[in-house]
Amino acid sequence: MAESITHDLELAGCTPEPLMAYLKALGILRLVSEQKDPNARGWWRNDVFHLRSMLDCSALVKFFLEEYQPTPIVVPWSGGDFFRINWSRVRPTHAKTPTSSKVVEAILATNTDRFAPYRRSLQACKAALGRCGIDVKEKMGTQKWAFIQELRASCEEPRLIEWIDAAAVGTVEKFAALLGSGGGSDGNTHFSDNFMQNLWDMLQDFDDQRQAGHGRANHSTNEISRELARDALFKAGTNRLIVKRTSSLYDSGAVGGPNATQGMERESISNPWNVILALEGTIAFAGAATKRLATNAANDGAFPFQVSASVTVQDGLADKERAGTEVWLPLWTRPARSDEVLVLLREGRAQCGSRPARTGVDMARAIASLGIDRGIGAFGRYAILKGRVGGDNYNTAASLGRFHVAERQDVDLLREVDPWLERFRRAAGDKNAPPRFGSALRRIDSAIFDFCKYGGAAFFQKIVVALGAAERGLANAERFREDKKLKPLAGLSADWIKAADDDSAEFVIGRSLITIHNSEGKIGPLRANLEPVDWKNRCRKWAGDKEAKTKDRSVVWNAADLATNLANVLQRRIMDGDRAGCEHLPLASRFTAPLDRVAAFIAGDLDDERIEQLIWGLMLIDGQSGARSARADQRRDRADADEIPVPRAYALLKLLFLPRPLAIERSADGAVHARLMSNDEEGGVIIRPEPSILHLLRARGLGEACKIAMRRLRASGLDPMPKPIRGRRVRDNDWLELDRMGDDGIDRLRLAASLLIPVDDRALNRIARLVIRGDDLEDPQEPAAAEAIAVSAEGESQ
Repeated sequence: MAESITHDLELAGCTPEPLMAYLKALGILRLVSEQKDPNARGWWRNDVFHLRSMLDCSALVKFFLEEYQPTPIVVPWSGGDFFRINWSRVRPTHAKTPTSSKVVEAILATNTDRFAPYRRSLQACKAALGRCGIDVKEKMGTQKWAFIQELRASCEEPRLIEWIDAAAVGTVEKFAALLGSGGGSDGNTHFSDNFMQNLWDMLQDFDDQRQAGHGRANHSTNEISRELARDALFKAGTNRLIVKRTSSLYDSGAVGGPNATQGMERESISNPWNVILALEGTIAFAGAATKRLATNAANDGAFPFQVSASVTVQDGLADKERAGTEVWLPLWTRPARSDEVLVLLREGRAQCGSRPARTGVDMARAIASLGIDRGIGAFGRYAILKGRVGGDNYNTAASLGRFHVAERQDVDLLREVDPWLERFRRAAGDKNAPPRFGSALRRIDSAIFDFCKYGGAAFFQKIVVALGAAERGLANAERFREDKKLKPLAGLSADWIKAADDDSAEFVIGRSLITIHNSEGKIGPLRANLEPVDWKNRCRKWAGDKEAKTKDRSVVWNAADLATNLANVLQRRIMDGDRAGCEHLPLASRFTAPLDRVAAFIAGDLDDERIEQLIWGLMLIDGQSGARSARADQRRDRADADEIPVPRAYALLKLLFLPRPLAIERSADGAVHARLMSNDEEGGVIIRPEPSILHLLRARGLGEACKIAMRRLRASGLDPMPKPIRGRRVRDNDWLELDRMGDDGIDRLRLAASLLIPVDDRALNRIARLVIRGDDLEDPQEPAAAEAIAVSAEGESQ
């Protein structure tokens, strides 16, 4: 037997946008598969839906005009239409398209086979109303959900059951946002009314109900309907659109109103086949009562790929629209049968970690972790929102763009913040919460969404920054965090550092600072200098909380600039270390910064605001454990510290602010080699800091600070430069020339701040060579001191 001929049709009228065009594609595939060709397949390519079936273009149009059996879309639970119906089946005639109860009577009056399921469904609604004792509209208000459950349980028409499941989940009393606020009605618009009116206009089954002179009477109906069907399917073009026939929430551009055309105002217009096929497409999203498998499991109504709206910076939603719903529409590229697509839409898996996705951001995370069914190339994202078109009682589908399916490395790290973020979300969403916390939540959601969409360290870093901003807000809102019982965010794994490492100078500086700590455990980490946390409990409580034991007073970070705050932290840590009896300065750090990044900071070439944001974000991470950043190791190999120009004053002062003793060796040629000694080593050069140096730098006394540093180094057994010329006094006072020079290009405050930044051994080696010379006495012909100690030692001989 010869194989049947198949046709691949490009349905140009079915596109991912607007929502109506997408739903049409689902409706066409389902109807053709169920009623004409069980082997039909559909797929998306180049933003157009393609249909493979036994039908060519003409046959597809003919199928809808002559054979298509409409789904019985009825909404007896909304409005008063069903309480004014004449059930006697008297054949009516109409001079214009009937509405309300009259169009229901028109359906009942048909005698063609394809409307038999519709007629049976209407009779089933009547019977269910009688069993529930609902004979007037007012009684429906209190018995709506009992009626819906009764209708579904007693109805023997499977197509009506499909419609009910798409509109409502009666067991949990929940309507589908995709079908308006009333499960098939939206404001004063009843989708069933619109559906039946459009059927009446388009199908010849109603020809005997049209009075003479009706625009679609008799022979003209088939011609007009054919033209409109070709336009709906293939975008063939037509001038026969229906005026004052709203397309409701599915195509806001066709609703009309002010600024809808070149004139001042335009009436609503629509193609009846668009509305018919789109409503047929909604059947694919049948909901179900599901049991969420989570620790807080509860029965809920689940409509596939329909979640609570997430308000992010990029989507243009207002905070008040957070109560809306998002619908994520899958776009698949492999030809699929209707039953495959229905299984995907009705049972589609969207898992955010161990729980089903509940919000738009959850959906993005599910996609980024491939927690969705395979075979989907992208999702079209829509928000169903009230008040944008037609008034506060009407919903509008607003396109929020496209989301392509791609696995994002590190997205599972977000599970670590879920418990804290859930509590913060509830607190920020409180109507009495300060607006800044709602903005902070929006930035967090936006950052997570962008990372899931685009991936990469730069976008993951934005999540870190957004979390840090929220933490900073809580640190300065004692009453709010106590009222909402919000704890600090702490203990994120070290993998967060790796995920956020974009190799920027700002990140390297911020990372080196946040891991500053006291290896003896006598004073807190750098975080304790930024916010009032109980660091002895690993920063999981606020200092001063009723449960906390400590009353730490080490917080010195304020609204000043970055350099001021870093200098304040350095001064405080030295003071606290001395008070606690620390053997070494509490400046140990697991990460360090290469000298070129420190030099850029001193020169003011970096983004201070970004460094500060990174410090607040990265400090939430437990940076004292886990794997090091691979980029940090690579950077250590490629950096050539001997070629990096830094102020000699910085090199001199930095030797006074080291976390461990300094090991200094001299090679055979007299060159100096320096490194920090490990905790296991003994001996070395211990250089005591001088707290007055930081005060002098704040007062622009750089020369005096360097003079004191020279004495400190000499007291430690070192012989710093400039050395005395043979037979003359020491030349410490030569540094005072810096104070007399005026503008020498060195920002004193930034220099003080840079002394807090941990540096690697290569940098220490370079610093030591700039300060300590290997020979005993210097050449009497050495250049003048002011010239020798100025800004750079780039060309100096050793």
